[in-house]
Amino acid sequence: MEKDLVRASILLVDDEFVIRKSLAKELRAERFAVTDVASGIDAIGALQKLQFNIVITDLMMEGIDGFGVLKAVKELAPLTRIIVITGYGDLRTAIDAMHLGADDFLVKPFEIEELIFRIRRCLEKRNLIEMLMEKTQQLEKEIQRRGNIEERLMQNDNRFRLALDVASNGVWDRNLSTGETHHGENWYRTLGYSHDETPVFEEILHPEDRERVLKLGEEHISGKTPLFEAELRLRNKAGDWHWVLSRGRVVEWDEQGRAVRIVGTITDINRLKQLEARLLRAQEELRRKVQERTEELQATQLALQRAQREADEAQQFPARIFGRLELFCQQLEDSSVTEQQRELINGLRTDLDNLRSTGAS
Repeated sequence: MEKDLVRASILLVDDEFVIRKSLAKELRAERFAVTDVASGIDAIGALQKLQFNIVITDLMMEGIDGFGVLKAVKELAPLTRIIVITGYGDLRTAIDAMHLGADDFLVKPFEIEELIFRIRRCLEKRNLIEMLMEKTQQLEKEIQRRGNIEERLMQNDNRFRLALDVASNGVWDRNLSTGETHHGENWYRTLGYSHDETPVFEEILHPEDRERVLKLGEEHISGKTPLFEAELRLRNKAGDWHWVLSRGRVVEWDEQGRAVRIVGTITDINRLKQLEARLLRAQEELRRKVQERTEELQATQLALQRAQREADEAQQFPARIFGRLELFCQQLEDSSVTEQQRELINGLRTDLDNLRSTGAS
C-alpha cells in the first residue's frame, strides 16, 4: 500500500492560488505526483488528457464549480476517487456532493495529515474496486467456460455496475422472496456487529425513520422509482444510533416481472450529520445573539432620543427666562422711575446681555 501511495497521481483543483500551491507543495513532499489547476474547465481538460488516481477539488469556484468537476470525473474516469473541500459554512454542499458520488470531504481549515489519511482511504477503495473488477473478469471467463454465458454475464454485469455506482461503506443483498439478507465486510465494520449476530434490518431501524424508509423501499420494489435512496439511523453494536445513506436497486425479477432481489450499500454519514447538527446550533445561537443585539440597539436609540429631547428643553429654558426679564425691564422703564432705579435697570440689562453671550459661546 505504501508503494501505491508513492505512485498515486493526484489532480488538485482550487481557484485560490495560495491554498492550491501550498497543498501541492505538501503533497509533492509526500512523493505524490500532483497536477494542480485553478479552475473547473482546466480540470476537465486535464481529465481528458491524463489519468489520475485521486481528484481533490474545492466546491465553491467561479465558472465550473466542484460539482461540475465531480460530474466530469464520473463520466470520464469512473474509477478515480474524489475528495471535496469546503468551508464550515458550506457543509450542506459537501453533503450534497457525497450524495452525488464523492468519496470523502474535508472542511477548511484542515491538517495535511488529515488529507493524507483521506487519500489513503480512497486509494484502498480504488484497489478494492480494481480487485472486484479482476475477480469479475475471472468469473466471466469461468461462466463462459461452463455455458449459460449470456444470462450469467448479464447478472454479474448488473451487479458489478451497481457496486460501482453505490460503492461505499457496506454492501447488502436481500432476497425479497425469503427475506434472507447477506452483508459485506464493511457493513459489519461500520456498525460493529460480528458475522454471527446479523440483526434484522427492521429491528435496528430507528422508529422515527421506519415508516418513511419502508415506504421508499416499497415504491422502488414496485417499480415507481429507479433507485432506493434514504438517509436513516441504524442501531449499532454499542446501542447508539448511527446515520447512514442507504442506496439500492432491484437486480432480479421472476417470470411474472416481480422483484425478487435487491442489492445496495450504506455510506457512513454519521460525522456529516453531527457536523450538520453543530452548524444548526451555531446558526440558532447567532440568530439569538443578533436578536439580543438588535433589542439593545433599539433601547439605546430610545434613550438617546429621550436625552436629546431633554437637552433641547434645557437649551430653550434660559431663552424663556431672558425674555421674561427683558419684558420686566421694559415695563419698569415705561413707568416712573428714579435715576438710581434706571441705573439698576441698565445694570440688569447688561448682566442679561453677558449671560446671553456666555450661553451662545
